[in-house]
Amino acid sequence: MTRSEKLSPALEILEFKLNKEYSVLANLMQKKIENENKLMDLKNYQNSYSLKKHNQTITSIELHHKLMKKLQQAIDIQQDLVNDLTQSVNEKIDFLKKNKAQTKALEALIGRYRLQENLASTRKEQKDLDSQILAMLQAE
Repeated sequence: MTRSEKLSPALEILEFKLNKEYSVLANLMQKKIENENKLMDLKNYQNSYSLKKHNQTITSIELHHKLMKKLQQAIDIQQDLVNDLTQSVNEKIDFLKKNKAQTKALEALIGRYRLQENLASTRKEQKDLDSQILAMLQAE
């Protein structure tokens, strides 16, 4: 078994893992987008609710402040989630860049080995052909 044949399964495994990681990245990005949309919805609701005119009774003012506080807590939690997802996406992208570079390096190495193997095979064939011709000439 040649060196390139020995390394080919390793390359296939790396490419399979890389494709799997791309799927994970796509899912992370989708979650990030969904949570960014939720965050925007919360902020929009907070803005629209704060602009509404409310009764000026003490009870309604207290309820308004309680709701605004709860909305702000929900926004803060959602913002933290979006920040965490953004960090996860960035880390996954960095990870994929490194793995893609490793995969390309292995592909280049296998390509170089195949070229060397093809050259060695061609030389061997030429040597065998030369030996056969020489043997035929000496037999005459």
